[in-house]
Amino acid sequence: MIGLDVGTSFIISASQDGDDIIFKDFRDAFYVIKPTTPIATKMIEKGLAGKVFIKDEETNSFILLGKDAIEKAIERNDTAKRPMYRGVVSAKEKDAKKVLAFILKEVVGEASEPGEKLVFCRPAQPVDQEDEDFDVGYHEDVVKTILGECGYNARPINEAEALCYSGLEDSDYTGIGVSCGAGMTNVCVMLNGEPTVMFSTTKSGDWIDRMSAVATGEPDSVVQAEKEQGVYKIGEPTDNPVLEAVCAYYERLIDYTTKYLSVALSKHKALPKFKEPLKVVIAGGTSRAEGYVETFEKMLEKNEFPLPVKEVVHADDPLHAVAKGCLIAAQVL
Repeated sequence: MIGLDVGTSFIISASQDGDDIIFKDFRDAFYVIKPTTPIATKMIEKGLAGKVFIKDEETNSFILLGKDAIEKAIERNDTAKRPMYRGVVSAKEKDAKKVLAFILKEVVGEASEPGEKLVFCRPAQPVDQEDEDFDVGYHEDVVKTILGECGYNARPINEAEALCYSGLEDSDYTGIGVSCGAGMTNVCVMLNGEPTVMFSTTKSGDWIDRMSAVATGEPDSVVQAEKEQGVYKIGEPTDNPVLEAVCAYYERLIDYTTKYLSVALSKHKALPKFKEPLKVVIAGGTSRAEGYVETFEKMLEKNEFPLPVKEVVHADDPLHAVAKGCLIAAQVL
């Protein structure tokens, strides 16, 4: 059985090995190099030895994948592309399905037996905008088809629901899961293991990268690398102009997310009447910035969150928490 987090920035699988869970991460990115001469084609192919890439014979180009794609984009002062956009297969990239298929097969491989169970995550419908490019149904079909070709019996569950399964075990699976990915922020309100409210917002880590890039004049990939490798804390000053912009937009993002969270739950008719204050568990790559959880908790209070909160905690392993939840769901099934 396999749990699979099909994320905008990372594709992550989780599988059980005795008492341990084994995770496999792959950066969800690609970068196209198109040689200008036959000699360049041969030399580029030699230069890419040891890197993960696809040779596209139709267009006579090389498609680098994963972290190699991001590194090459930074070398060329450019920005890597992604097969995913806001949690679903990108309608803007013509190579999206081809690249996603290669990455998924690279991460999960062939099923160990025909019909092996696999649960993958999908995003919820956003509450902050109507977007014709956002199609969960099409995304599910594409992912299920690719995984079916690998021999899996694949089923989808909501991304934040998966987080609740891995992060709310000690509170009888009652509370709120907030998955802060690259493309979206997904939310699930759960009562005794049953998801009662699920939705998403369309701003998250990629929005921080884009806005910080505009503010500083740097490519998105450079901002992303600074954000992931630099030393900073949200709410505290820094001398690095890129990280200064990143911190500012982190605060704006958290304020935006908690406002929508408060408004969406205040208006929701299906919201349960909880007897006790709730645990809120936060995960996802975007949440790994120092100060994120503390700022999130302050913003919840500032924006008059409608439910009583016992604590706001970071998942033990924020990058892998959703994949672990998908594995738990596969084991239950």
